Amino acid sequence: MKNIRLIHSKVIVSIIGVLLFTATAVPARADNLQQQLHQSQQQVNQLKGTLNAQKNKVSTATTQVLTLKQSVQALNNSIARDQVLLTDEQHHLQELEDQQQKLEVERQEHIKALGKFLKSNYEDGASTYLAVLLDATSLPDFIERADKIQMIVGTYGKLQKEIIALNETMNTQKESINQKKASIQVALQDKEQTQQAVQQALDKQKAVLAQLSANEKATVNASLSAQANVSRIKKLIEQEALEAAYAKNSANSATSSPAGSGGGVAGTVKVSGGAKQILSFAAKFLGTPYVWGGTSPSPGFDCSGYVQYVYRQAGISLNRTSEQQFNNGVSVSRSELRAGDLVFFHTYSSGASHVGIYVGNNTMINSSNGGVSYDDMTNSYWKARYLGARRVIAP
Repeated sequence: MKNIRLIHSKVIVSIIGVLLFTATAVPARADNLQQQLHQSQQQVNQLKGTLNAQKNKVSTATTQVLTLKQSVQALNNSIARDQVLLTDEQHHLQELEDQQQKLEVERQEHIKALGKFLKSNYEDGASTYLAVLLDATSLPDFIERADKIQMIVGTYGKLQKEIIALNETMNTQKESINQKKASIQVALQDKEQTQQAVQQALDKQKAVLAQLSANEKATVNASLSAQANVSRIKKLIEQEALEAAYAKNSANSATSSPAGSGGGVAGTVKVSGGAKQILSFAAKFLGTPYVWGGTSPSPGFDCSGYVQYVYRQAGISLNRTSEQQFNNGVSVSRSELRAGDLVFFHTYSSGASHVGIYVGNNTMINSSNGGVSYDDMTNSYWKARYLGARRVIAP
């Protein structure tokens, strides 16, 4: 009986020991799970912040890609127009050369006709004026022959003068056409170089967008995985709570803290020079977002802020707003526009509410709703809203 009591006492002690162990071990494990939950929730919050930042970058990159595509299209249209102009001038030049050849043929035919006339009208077949005169049989015959020769020579001389005058006119026209061709070819070459640069920028931006999209997708997958891990840990905590309740213990509640986000900086580049350097500098900001009131590349420009920034780097001081800039420089007509002039439009108001920089051949570079881009001034929107132009660069 004593032995039975001893065994019974040992069993009770063992059970109490197990219960005590459970009561201390469960809270320790629960604390560990709470720490894991806290870390996992931090990771989820950090991934949310990262994902939001990536979405903004993807959105910005997408806008830049669309803007660059628009610029490439505008340049392609401008290049196509230049090529048509060049072809037209070449056809005009060929027409003039064909006319000159016809005039030369006509002149030679007149010479031959004159010789045939002399031979056919005088019996001895004399083919020179002197021979015709010397063949006269009397003074009246001599005078008659001289009058006819004078008439023939006068008619021929008049034709020759007309041909020479036409040739001189056509030579002047050819020289003018060749000058136009040279000017168009220079402009075409510059635009083709710009188009290649913009196309390269577009290709790079597409690659950036693809990488950003891939990063966003990876972050989405990581966020889903982290959220699944949080759910798994919460289930483990619930299970531990049940075990703790069974062991007459309680579980601690879970806590979490949010994650933060960062920002960026931007720089500037100074340039100086005439219209070509200004346009080259202006093109560096293609794709920069439009920001109302913006005056710098980061976060972006509005129309007048962009123009002011570009010209400031060239050492030219402009007023701040498009309405004020409409008072800078001197007024120029649309037919006299040249690269570097400021072009103004009435968009949301009747005054000069938008401004751009004229590139040439009815093309401007400006900061509009889609950001900095090239735009065709002959399209229906800009053509209907054109207001005027100002020249701020000295010849």
